[in-house]
Amino acid sequence: MLQLSPLPRENGEGIDYHQLLQYLPVAIYTCDSEGFITDFNDSAVALWGRTPEAGKDRWTGAWKIYDEHSRPMAPDDTPMAQAIKSGGAVSGQEIIIERPDGSKRNVIPHPRALYDAAGKVSGAVNMLEDITERKVNEQRQASLAAIVECSDDAIISKNLNGIVTSWNASAERIFGYSAEEMIGTSITRLIPPDRINEEVEILSRLKRGERIDHFQTRRMAKDRRMLDVSLSISPLHDSAGKITGISKTARDITKEKELEGLAREEEERFRMAVEATNLGTWTYNPMNGDLYWSDECRNIYDLPQNMQVSYELFSKLLHPDDAEMVQWNIGRALEPAGSGKYDIQFRILRYSDNHIRWIRSQGKVHFNANGEPEKFIGTVLDITDDKVKSQHLETLVAERTKDLAKVNEALAQSNKELEQFAYVASHDLQEPLRKITTFADMLRERGAGILNDELDGYIGKIIASSGKMGNLIKDLLEYAKMNSAANTLTRTDLNAVLRSVTDDLESQIARENALIHADNLPVIDAIPTDMHQLFFNLINNSIKFKAPERTPVVILYCRPLSRTEIEAARLDAQKEYYKIDFTDNGIGFDAKNSGNIFSMFHRLDNSDQVQGTGIGLALCKKIVDKHHGRLTAKGKENKGATFSVILPATSGNG
Repeated sequence: MLQLSPLPRENGEGIDYHQLLQYLPVAIYTCDSEGFITDFNDSAVALWGRTPEAGKDRWTGAWKIYDEHSRPMAPDDTPMAQAIKSGGAVSGQEIIIERPDGSKRNVIPHPRALYDAAGKVSGAVNMLEDITERKVNEQRQASLAAIVECSDDAIISKNLNGIVTSWNASAERIFGYSAEEMIGTSITRLIPPDRINEEVEILSRLKRGERIDHFQTRRMAKDRRMLDVSLSISPLHDSAGKITGISKTARDITKEKELEGLAREEEERFRMAVEATNLGTWTYNPMNGDLYWSDECRNIYDLPQNMQVSYELFSKLLHPDDAEMVQWNIGRALEPAGSGKYDIQFRILRYSDNHIRWIRSQGKVHFNANGEPEKFIGTVLDITDDKVKSQHLETLVAERTKDLAKVNEALAQSNKELEQFAYVASHDLQEPLRKITTFADMLRERGAGILNDELDGYIGKIIASSGKMGNLIKDLLEYAKMNSAANTLTRTDLNAVLRSVTDDLESQIARENALIHADNLPVIDAIPTDMHQLFFNLINNSIKFKAPERTPVVILYCRPLSRTEIEAARLDAQKEYYKIDFTDNGIGFDAKNSGNIFSMFHRLDNSDQVQGTGIGLALCKKIVDKHHGRLTAKGKENKGATFSVILPATSGNG
């Protein structure tokens, strides 16, 4: 190691700077004007984790060096290099040094340039401040503060007199008091009067250095609600080990207590229900093979009460034709990847007389944390009588099904004839109606100036009624044609259908200044003309039945149905469905009419102000049914209406 020459004092004595460096408890080293290390102390060696070579190592004795963001730093860019090159000092720049063993230390260097007698930079001295522990403590304190604030439990600290000194967000949420309200006040404001002695006992135990874990009691919230809580309380010590305060964690277990009570009540109800029926219960431990049967379960198998039950005995009592099926279902229930549910019907051979009995056995497997089946519990019920009745019923159903097929065939023929009649009748009615309208127009035209106002009014009523009759016949004809129309499903873009419908309604939309908004609609398997008729009728209805004081707005909301919704609606579980809500801000309707709004000729508004035949919504219902979907309506008077259309995405299985 190079030695600094001692500088002489006035009395002729010199100062051994190298020895002085060794006495200092902080890491210090010096460099010459070229940056080569000239001297260093043992603290620097301990910090670097290596001994540099004086005159060879340059700028720093660290093995590797990084900036505060852990990016590698070139030796020429280190604070020491900056100080020598600038001839000044560098302070406050944090760096990270890496030792040869891979450990790292956070350091703040304080390099300062040194000058010779001529005022020229002769080198620099650098003091390295190790702040690693400080950084770790800061991070630890920040983490602890974050944990306290983010905890779902109330975390409270207080002094030995029970005065609150800290209060986190969960404490405010649970008890209702803000930190401003609680800090500086006694914790006893949370304690019910009949439990005030608990605080005295808690403080006494804590002062003895004890810790209290999971102490269940009751506390009172700001709104006077009584809460069930679980308390964990610890003494706080200073650096000398003296108790200076108390830390308390309070968990609100009110709901857990309520659930425990409900569970006990439910268990008691179940026990009473089982005792009141012929339901047997069983428990099986797959890990050791233990099997337990209740008394009723033994009665079903006709097994003596003193006879030992085992899985082998259970297997022997299975009917030979059902044994493999039962064993397979048990094995499937015990698989960790499955649901653990077990519900099957099978035959047994009764122990005493080998008499065949039908039973239904249900169960549920409970798995431990390792995914191993540790308990299999269930019930067993003798369903022999029900099976006999069911078989008799199946015979009757088969006979009735044959009769029903004949009736359906006759009904189909009758429906076909009825549709043909409706089609012919509505078609043939149009010709005389056209003549009535034509002659009424001729009568008005030729009688101009001759007819008085009364007669002219009568002619107007004839023409208006003929128009209504024409619309009714046209709608009836559309309804009659629905079943006989082509049923070819094609990929239909409902966005294109909507554009076509708004084009057809362009004049009406413009006249009423109506607004039509829609989500992006799907492409589905459907009959395009039917979809056009459906959209046309629903949007046209929303515009026709507008509120006088509001601009008509029709919004189409679209989304796919979830599996749960499909099951709840009893739709085909193998298909995907879309729900489209046609929502308007019109006059709406009374909710009591939602059940018959799709009936033929049913109109909720019977005034002459709105033209309609009462067939449009019935036609919509028929179209949706034809596509195996659902159509429902809901509304409020003068609050608008929503017609919900559910349609399958494809015609085949999803």
